[in-house]
Amino acid sequence: MCFIFAVMVFFSFVIFPTNIGMNIDAYSLLFFCMHFLQGNENKVRTMTREKKRVIAVSGCKGGVGKTVVATNLALAMGQLGQRVVLMDGNLDVPGVGFSLGLNTVDTSQSNQRSSEASFSLPCKGLIDGPGGIRVFTPGPEVWSHRRQTTQAVALIQGMDDLSSGLDTLVVDTAPGLAPHNMMLIQAATDVVVVISQEDVSVVDAARQIRLLHQLHHVQQFYVVVNLVSSKRSGARQFEQLQQRLKDDKWIVLNYLGVVPFDKTVSEAAGRQSAAMIINDDCRAARAFHRIAHQLAKIPVPEPKGRIEFFLPDRIKERTES
Repeated sequence: MCFIFAVMVFFSFVIFPTNIGMNIDAYSLLFFCMHFLQGNENKVRTMTREKKRVIAVSGCKGGVGKTVVATNLALAMGQLGQRVVLMDGNLDVPGVGFSLGLNTVDTSQSNQRSSEASFSLPCKGLIDGPGGIRVFTPGPEVWSHRRQTTQAVALIQGMDDLSSGLDTLVVDTAPGLAPHNMMLIQAATDVVVVISQEDVSVVDAARQIRLLHQLHHVQQFYVVVNLVSSKRSGARQFEQLQQRLKDDKWIVLNYLGVVPFDKTVSEAAGRQSAAMIINDDCRAARAFHRIAHQLAKIPVPEPKGRIEFFLPDRIKERTES
């Protein structure tokens, strides 16, 4: 661009200096074009920076280690230079704050207040966590015996206030197939499904994946096999999951690898901490580093047009109408 500008000036004022007015007009037009193109480049960079990665860590069966995976994955993403918020998406039994020894909410408060209050001020439940990440736990006014999908939708939309202060949101979701839980999972850009060496975890994961696809048209899933004794056993579990979903041709499963059984994870749980904090070079921590690197290399997908976290206003208006 600078070369073209120099050539135009040379020809305008040196080679053809006769019509000064025309040359000045040409110079002004060229300057305007350069300014416009530069402005567009800046806009493209801004739009790229504003895209947020939202990772929903899911698993239909309880006990597969979702919270452990979500917490350590958030810490690993933070070590990649990302501004990370770890959200406790288990609205029935929040556990992220407790697992990290953080006093995130006061469960003794009454839950009779309107649930809308907490959604309008998400920063109210945002606190500093270990390793430079921040942790968000919805307040007790969100908890109720009758969870509704509308509450999950309001929570998703209420998170917009945090968009300017994060690059990656990691959501630790609840086990099971409850509608409000499925709504939180489908709102993510990346769905990470956690299974274990137990065959029932594969059966339940297949049910959850199929339901997410049928109800919300989620097609892309990333699979982590947790608490494995060897890489081979993890690969076998992934192959079992593929076999159960082989007839669903629009579902795409991507294997992120295994997290080995590691005593450091148990030690960290006993100390209300995370393996990445206790020993960043243990076997489990190295696995989380590998998984985080893989996810970070995946381009953040464009909005699908459904209810999602951090939607641009133009798309949000279309989904709400």
